[in-house]
Amino acid sequence: MSEVFLFLLAEGMATADTPWPVLIRTAQGLEYRTNLGNLPPELAGTAVVAILPMEMVGSCVIGPVPGRRPRRESLAYAAEEQLATALETSHLAFGATDEKGCRRVITIELEVYRQMISLLQTQGIDPVAVHVDADLLGGDEVCALWFEGRWLLGGYSGARLAVSTQAAQVLAHHLPSMPWMAEAQEVAAPLYNRQINSALDTLVQGRAGAIDLRQGDFRRRRNGPSWHRLAGALVLVFLMVSLADYLRAEWLLQRTSQQHAENIMAFERWAPGQPSGPDLAARVSALEHRPKPSTSVERLASFAEQLVEAGNVTLERAESSPGQGWRIEVAAQGFSDLERMRDRLPGVGMDHARQAEQGVRATLSWQEAE
Repeated sequence: MSEVFLFLLAEGMATADTPWPVLIRTAQGLEYRTNLGNLPPELAGTAVVAILPMEMVGSCVIGPVPGRRPRRESLAYAAEEQLATALETSHLAFGATDEKGCRRVITIELEVYRQMISLLQTQGIDPVAVHVDADLLGGDEVCALWFEGRWLLGGYSGARLAVSTQAAQVLAHHLPSMPWMAEAQEVAAPLYNRQINSALDTLVQGRAGAIDLRQGDFRRRRNGPSWHRLAGALVLVFLMVSLADYLRAEWLLQRTSQQHAENIMAFERWAPGQPSGPDLAARVSALEHRPKPSTSVERLASFAEQLVEAGNVTLERAESSPGQGWRIEVAAQGFSDLERMRDRLPGVGMDHARQAEQGVRATLSWQEAE
């Protein structure tokens, strides 16, 4: 994300209002000066990093605090002995632990810090981070930087200070040999021993190791949900949908098994003794379309049709006896018709025949085939 650095210069501390002079470094590396009341409108829609002068804050180091992730209250109590003001009137920002478990602490008067944040927000600026210029001197060695008419002292384990040239010359006698950095056109004192291209670039590059004062009650409130919260919500929704699909699939499987069992029971009642088979629908269809066995009456009707086809023979009466078949009485025009019938229907037995007034009558026996 491209960021704009807004340096609030030390000479504005006296008024702490819209005339406060500022130095701006754009995301493209351009630098210009103005004051808080004349900030360009487009800054309101960008990521602004506010940089306070070291003169507004204090700094100290606290030793290891018990606990893997100690609470802010515990850290504040550990720093209370080194603070010149009460905790209730101070805002404390804590850095990360070093290899010895120690932490750097930056403290600022609570009401001053609250007014400064309010002043920025009035100008449409809600800074993504708030740092201190001397704390931007990171690295592995103690160093000093000439910036805006004063020396900033910092570095990995050194104190954070902003001092004049005269004070720096006094301190130099008590400090180990270290880099005193300045731009070529800003050689301010004999202490200068390392030339740099840009003091602003040096400070901007040290932001990664600097303490962000937007902590605790001053933590920046996001306008929308953070990406990890949004991702967590999406995962939760996905899990809920997957769980609903799983439960529905389980319910469908159980309902299908239950329906299949009920279908088998209904099939066994409809067709007792018939195997159901894996495809119950196909089995039902096959049984419905299979040839149905003919009844005794249907077979007698078929036999009567054959009598008629034999010619001059009429069925007049038929009786069925269990185990003995049918006894059938017929009428014919003559005995020759009966003989012709016997030739065509060899399974028919003739019990007796007699001459009647109109033709011949005979009693037949017929055992139907199963």
